[in-house]
Amino acid sequence: MMPEYSDFPNLFLENLKKAGFSPYLITDHPSEFRYHGAEKIINFLQKTIFRNREYKEKLVNDHKLKAYSDIISNLEMLDYVLVIRPDAFPISIFEQLKSKTRKMIAYQWDGIEKFPNVKQYIPLFDSFFCFENETQDNRLKPITNFFFDHIEPVYKAFNIHRPKLYFVGVYWDRREQQIDDFIEKVSPYPMELNILIQYYHKHEIKNPKIKYLKNRISFSENLKNVQECDVLVDFVDPIHNGLSFRFFEGLYYKKKVITDNVMVKKYDFYHPDNILVLDKDNYDEIADFLKTPYHEIPSEVVEKYSFSSWIKKVVE
Repeated sequence: MMPEYSDFPNLFLENLKKAGFSPYLITDHPSEFRYHGAEKIINFLQKTIFRNREYKEKLVNDHKLKAYSDIISNLEMLDYVLVIRPDAFPISIFEQLKSKTRKMIAYQWDGIEKFPNVKQYIPLFDSFFCFENETQDNRLKPITNFFFDHIEPVYKAFNIHRPKLYFVGVYWDRREQQIDDFIEKVSPYPMELNILIQYYHKHEIKNPKIKYLKNRISFSENLKNVQECDVLVDFVDPIHNGLSFRFFEGLYYKKKVITDNVMVKKYDFYHPDNILVLDKDNYDEIADFLKTPYHEIPSEVVEKYSFSSWIKKVVE
């Protein structure tokens, strides 16, 4: 059960099948909303005369609750329920869902403090995982992100003469300056920058060296960009204390990573030839880093961070 993040739900389904499960999917769009009877006319009057935009919102929410209830009622008994971003769903449906499974598991892959409303969901689950490895709540089980291993990796030769650096992310005020500073400092080097930012408002379009996207790119598009690049770039969200998916994609596809996330040095796959941790004083190390060959990581270490290994941990 998860929000419709681009084509992510299908990736979960395919990798669950590879890992030996028979999955069923519920998203945050359980069925299409339609007006009934005079609801459309009433909504028009509420919105135009009374400036009330909550009428339709209530109709949509009530429709979703009924749709969820109908779907859950028709489910057979399940071995596991895995919910990604539980705070994206109405809290009231989880008691009904719990009656349909032997174990209900949550995974908050966007962090706890970033979406603090999720804290009220924690007691509803048998296990509640978070990608952050340092939390103040002992009800949370830390676990890393992962790479999808049902897709065979494609490797390319590293372009030592003009490497391509790739980053994709959502616009956040708190990391805008980080990205702008990085672009300014690395621009003198012989490299190609492919920096993609999904924006929400026109005023967020500022840096001419960034490609701004109105819509989120699909994972398939992202994967193509990962395969074609030489270096993945990662900018830590200050509110997080874990590792983003970029590190695990880099591990699987044998890409170098440039990041400002110092936490990566604690992990067993960290190697200074592969991952450069930037601070304000070591940008001059980039040139030598890009000339250094990729250091092969043992296959047993790589496998630890696959989705197939990840799902075994969360259901045990």
